[in-house]
Amino acid sequence: MQEAHCPPGVSWAQRLEEMMIEARAADEFGWDWYGAGEQHFAVEEAATSSAPEILHAALAPVTERIRFRPMSTNLIKYNHPIRIAEQVAALDVLSGGRAELGGARSNNPFTLEAFGVDPRETRAQRDEALIILGKAWSGEMIEHRGAIYDIPPRRISPQPIQRPTPPVHISATGVDSHVGAARMGIGVMTGNSILGWDYAQSCFDAYRANVGTGEPALGWSNNRISFSSIGVACAPTRDEAIDMGRDVALQFVSIIVEFNQIIARQSEDYAYLGQVAKLADRKDDLEYLMSVAPYITIGTPDDLIERAAAIHAMGADDLIYRLDGMGHENNMKAIELIGRHVVPAVHTFDAHEDSTPFPGSG
Repeated sequence: MQEAHCPPGVSWAQRLEEMMIEARAADEFGWDWYGAGEQHFAVEEAATSSAPEILHAALAPVTERIRFRPMSTNLIKYNHPIRIAEQVAALDVLSGGRAELGGARSNNPFTLEAFGVDPRETRAQRDEALIILGKAWSGEMIEHRGAIYDIPPRRISPQPIQRPTPPVHISATGVDSHVGAARMGIGVMTGNSILGWDYAQSCFDAYRANVGTGEPALGWSNNRISFSSIGVACAPTRDEAIDMGRDVALQFVSIIVEFNQIIARQSEDYAYLGQVAKLADRKDDLEYLMSVAPYITIGTPDDLIERAAAIHAMGADDLIYRLDGMGHENNMKAIELIGRHVVPAVHTFDAHEDSTPFPGSG
């Protein structure tokens, strides 16, 4: 996962070119997915990828096997679900069936304010958008009458190559969102593990307990849990990795602590995010943050494999590493090191019996 982190002295043009190189390196070194997040009006240099669909389309013809999963597209009213369906379908065609969708309702108060979205309405907007996506990718005529969207009979083009649909996942930071995703037959990308190992486990458990209890929004169920580590660095020694990753990891923690406390005050739906306030006094203590939560993953390949095994044992199927902001040279070193050592080790882990198989694996 990348979000076009542009530190001082690095232009947008330079960073986007670097990201193209880094994504192609991930393809070469065996990573399974690449995805840029959709970010608007975040901290100016830390997250500037406002149009990830453009980046993914540019990467499709210059990569061979890596899959594309946005992390995450905001499924709220300023992004009409028909446009999202069209964009993902076009990417699926251009990439030969390698497109996925990672969706979200956004926990960025500055994004919601700028686009005039009421934080109290984002959950309903996201859930209705998911239903429309399933209709749009069915190949049939769409007709939808809902609380938010009113769509007359239409058929989108192109249609995706993957059937029944490209896999869909939503970012989920709370237990309720994990329950909702499971009931809708949607894969989940677990975030907010900054609140601790037990919190992450409670999210996993809630998801698994509710798989198969509702009507799949897309007509089929994708029951995979992806786990997000937001501050990631890997080097031959732990000290080198900490030197590489410390600043960007702590910067991102600071951003999340600020954003979550703001939005928690704006809507009851986001009130649970206010729990992050308990970390406000320790947000600059990297060793503490690494010990109490799996939110930050920094170390040697062996360290990353050990942590990956622990997260897999909790119930996760996939790992999402936010690897950005360390400078192009360090990013490339980490991409290669993880690709050569961590990815092959993770691929040996047994699949969970109650999870949907990895796309293409049967």
